[in-house]
Amino acid sequence: MKAHVADWQTRVYCVRIEPANDAPLVRLAGYPVDLVMSNGQTYLTESGYEFSGYGASSTFASSSIDLKGIVQQGAISRDDLMAGVYDNARVYLFATSWANPIEDEEELAMLFFGKVETADDQYSVQLMGAIDVLSQSPGRSYSPTCQWTFLDQTLDGNILPASQSRCIGPRSAPDGPSFAALKVTGTLTSVTDQYYFADSARVEAADYFATGAIRFLSGPNAGLKPIEIKAFTAGGVIQLQEALFYLPEVGDQYEMIPGCRKRPEDCAFWENMRNFGGHPHVPAPSQYGQIGRGA
Repeated sequence: MKAHVADWQTRVYCVRIEPANDAPLVRLAGYPVDLVMSNGQTYLTESGYEFSGYGASSTFASSSIDLKGIVQQGAISRDDLMAGVYDNARVYLFATSWANPIEDEEELAMLFFGKVETADDQYSVQLMGAIDVLSQSPGRSYSPTCQWTFLDQTLDGNILPASQSRCIGPRSAPDGPSFAALKVTGTLTSVTDQYYFADSARVEAADYFATGAIRFLSGPNAGLKPIEIKAFTAGGVIQLQEALFYLPEVGDQYEMIPGCRKRPEDCAFWENMRNFGGHPHVPAPSQYGQIGRGA
């Protein structure tokens, strides 16, 4: 049983969203006016937000909550949603009394900020329960391609754990090229649209930056999340996997890293075959299933 429950006569639900990065916390209360907790933290009224409800059981069945709201320059903005600021953020749901509000008085759930869907000026977020982690398959599986993440750091500064970045870099292969050595910077010289643009000063071979990532340092897209590169052709033409949120402009500065298609020849290109994490010589089911069959 719970050690403490909120007063049922003045019960109110509150939610706190804690981003995985250094972004500010979001605090919302299911109450007509803002609530100031006993520790001085203010929970904004949920006007413009709607929760689908929450149900709990004694089984290991996962539960989910939908958070619907209006995109606004306030608690949650369009830019933050599109930039992935809240991706994998932790969401804490608790109950308290509006007469004497106390943060985390009756803890109800800890969830993760999941899939976001936007339409016009509204959005819907799937908040998934922490128990969903138990449904993930642990361990490694056979795959003809490498399972490791290229390098051990991303453009937005995230340091990957050793279990994911057993590729090239300072920790896994000291004699291989590092993130700092591969990262480049440049300036756009032409723009076609939000998918295609170019930097004519780039001299790298075609496909060098394919599956890599680019992030802008200036211009309308400055500070937004890195975008995966779909293709890179000679002459510095860059094609993205998904459109930039804002149309870039000539003169915008960027930083970019190459990627890896996770094939044996890619590891050979980086002289890093000793860290290849794939199994290209394991036969597929369609191959070994033919052994022993009759005519």
